Amino acid sequence: MSTQLVTPGSNPPTIEMRHRVRVALSVDFDAISAHLGTGKHPDNNMSDYSAGIFAGKVGALRLLRLFKRLNLADKMTWFIPGHSMETFPAEVQQIIESGAEMGLHGYSHEGAYQMTEQQESDVLQKCIDLAIQFTGKRPIGYRAPLYQIRETTIPLLEKLGFEY
Repeated sequence: MSTQLVTPGSNPPTIEMRHRVRVALSVDFDAISAHLGTGKHPDNNMSDYSAGIFAGKVGALRLLRLFKRLNLADKMTWFIPGHSMETFPAEVQQIIESGAEMGLHGYSHEGAYQMTEQQESDVLQKCIDLAIQFTGKRPIGYRAPLYQIRETTIPLLEKLGFEY
């Protein structure tokens, strides 16, 4: 049985492929950002932030090594908040060098309703600029923090050239 990777921009599956199993593999590289945006809570303490630093410095690289060992690293999408890009640049660079795709995931894991429409646009543009610094190209994928979008998010993503 042969395997065909269906990627954004590739042709849709043929009739022969219709009954094959397809799996999307992705990682949200939230690290500390999860405790800054949607996860910010008065009960957060230093151990929460310590866990975020551990995730960025150690956990992400453990996952990357696992994906490489399984020959999956270059078939993955990592959705990376801008804060994680700026805080863990060496780790993000290793992810990109593995051949993985980078998608956006907010800046500090902020929810759509925590921002005005202009702030949402500004955050997306800042994160696009950061992603271009790492990859040399515009990202085409976006996963909303907490999967939270509003009625203006999709038209904004389309305007900015996102495919999914």
